[in-house]
Amino acid sequence: MVRTTSARLLMATVSMLALCVSAHAQDATDETPKTTTDQTSDDAAQPVSERTIVLDAISVTASKTGTSVIDAPASISIVDQEELQRRQPDNLGDILRGMPGVEVSGGPRSTVQMPIIRGLTDNRVVIRVDGARANLNVGHKGGLFIDPEVVKQVEVYRGPASTMQGTGALGGVLALTTVDANDMLEPGQNIGARVKAGYTSVDHGMTWNGMAYGRPTDNSDILVSVTRKNTDDFEAGNGEEQPYTDDDYINGLFKAGLDINDVSRLTLSLQRYSDDHELPSAPDGTSTSNLTDRESTQTTAVVGYEYDDSANDWVDAEVRLYGMDNDIHEVRISDGRDDRRELQTVGLEGSNTVRFDLGGGELFTTVGGEVFRDSQEGRRDGEPTPGWFPDAEMLISGVYIDNTYAVTERLELGAGVRFDSFDLSADGQEDRTDQAVSPRFSASYQVTSWMQPYVSYAEAFNAPTLNQLYNDGLHFSMGPGNNNFFVPNPNLDAETAKTWEFGTNFKTDDLIVGGDAVRAKVSYFRNKVEDYIEQSTDIAGGTTTSSNLPEAEIKGFEAELTYDTGVVFAGLAAARIRGENARTGEYLSNISGDKVSVSGGYRFVDEGVEVGGRANMVDAQNRVPDDEDERDGYATFDLFANWHADEVVNGLTVNFGVDNILDQKYRTSAATLYEPGRNVKISASMKF
Repeated sequence: MVRTTSARLLMATVSMLALCVSAHAQDATDETPKTTTDQTSDDAAQPVSERTIVLDAISVTASKTGTSVIDAPASISIVDQEELQRRQPDNLGDILRGMPGVEVSGGPRSTVQMPIIRGLTDNRVVIRVDGARANLNVGHKGGLFIDPEVVKQVEVYRGPASTMQGTGALGGVLALTTVDANDMLEPGQNIGARVKAGYTSVDHGMTWNGMAYGRPTDNSDILVSVTRKNTDDFEAGNGEEQPYTDDDYINGLFKAGLDINDVSRLTLSLQRYSDDHELPSAPDGTSTSNLTDRESTQTTAVVGYEYDDSANDWVDAEVRLYGMDNDIHEVRISDGRDDRRELQTVGLEGSNTVRFDLGGGELFTTVGGEVFRDSQEGRRDGEPTPGWFPDAEMLISGVYIDNTYAVTERLELGAGVRFDSFDLSADGQEDRTDQAVSPRFSASYQVTSWMQPYVSYAEAFNAPTLNQLYNDGLHFSMGPGNNNFFVPNPNLDAETAKTWEFGTNFKTDDLIVGGDAVRAKVSYFRNKVEDYIEQSTDIAGGTTTSSNLPEAEIKGFEAELTYDTGVVFAGLAAARIRGENARTGEYLSNISGDKVSVSGGYRFVDEGVEVGGRANMVDAQNRVPDDEDERDGYATFDLFANWHADEVVNGLTVNFGVDNILDQKYRTSAATLYEPGRNVKISASMKF
């Protein structure tokens, strides 16, 4: 068990390290140019030790102007393709583990996992897959289906981000981007393929992936990918098999791009995920008394258009049309009861950024908007289910204007406002409409070349879900005559978040050795959510209903630090978050224990080998609501290694890792199911 004093000491160390880095960086960086993400193919061919270290990834959520993460006046973390290779993730939890302020709900079953950002989850977090909104969330059954083999980047924006990311982003944004042909093709290559196989020991899992990609013409590119994964039940740290945790899915991806001319591009992405396995009716729990044969499918289509002409200050536009169909089909094994839940999301969004030169200062003004519709349908044995999953629709539309003004080379101001309206309706139920205005403001100042303090204020708006408003059927049964029923609450108010954040970005190169790079973000936030929606279950009264709390408050500290020399690399992250009912002082759900994560490694550049490890330490959490159990702390340790074996076999890459090397028995966040024990992972891929 990780003690509170240890966790606080380690988090204090993060802050001290960031301050020490800043103190020592002044002389080293006064004349150092910015590190950028731009690299030529010649750069890619150079040995790692001779290249500039690139840590300044571009954010897709912070703005429409290509802001780097380290320069953004916001808390943003990115898991890039290099880090994904180290982790060999099996699910969303593996991808996000160790990220400050971020957890995953639902437990280790991959189809149930949903992100928790700063204590907020479900529809309070906007999830985007290649830009398409993933809005499905069916109670205990989850609703996010991902294939890690095709993910090239995962970005998490922590804090309200409604202005440009859309309604609902009270906690933040999770944005997943999949690979395309340009990511896979080697310099000078016009056609290629990759095959990959992987094995995990804890569940005897096998993963197979095949990709083909190329440029049929000079201005077009195509990628096709198919993944098949099959696992058995896994064992927890005590060696006990966790029943019905096996998995079996197929995922197909097709992506194409067409460069219409030098400044405009048309893209198409099609993805279909299909999962088939036996699960408990509530797969986020430990009960196995109500088993179902479950098929989950998700089909996503995205058509995008971009126009970006550096010589044209008036047009920097993008338009995206998307659709996502989610279908969860369950047949209860005991009696053949047939349940189906389907959610279809169709959306259109677009924006344009205009640049103004204001005599020494530069103003970027983005005007945009979106409209999307969620249509859900529930059936039990072919009949509508107006109680627990009613036929219903939600239509949300919004417009916004956002401005970033570089007043001087050091001072940057940001301001924006968004207007949203929603219309919710269900068969036989009362319609609901509402609207809201969500402003934002930020200011950052480059005190030195290595330190950039910032302050931001943002509001976000979140409509109640169709299920929160309209569910009125049987929730669960505890035996004959002892049932619990949903009680609908059509008078639920929408939630509004108001967040202040104070932070500092640190950036310096050549600090300890020539060519090294240090990046750090430290922030403190306070989020007040008015009309916070909370579901409560009255066991004695036999009811479950959603209601508004007048105000909930979530506040905390987060820090992230990265160091890379090209040979040695290391990272440190920490978070300390508190959440409570502002009127009664009662603790909120989904607030994780204090967390510290450490990682590092060494690259044997000449041999193409990288080795390293990571540690994730989470303190015990006794600040939980009265009806929830306290959670123990835990610490896990992982090892990883990868080998780019081009000099032995051209195109061969081998990855090896051991997760939870000490075979710790533990549960994350509010999960009731234990995580996998010691897990040896190995995969090999070959590019042609």
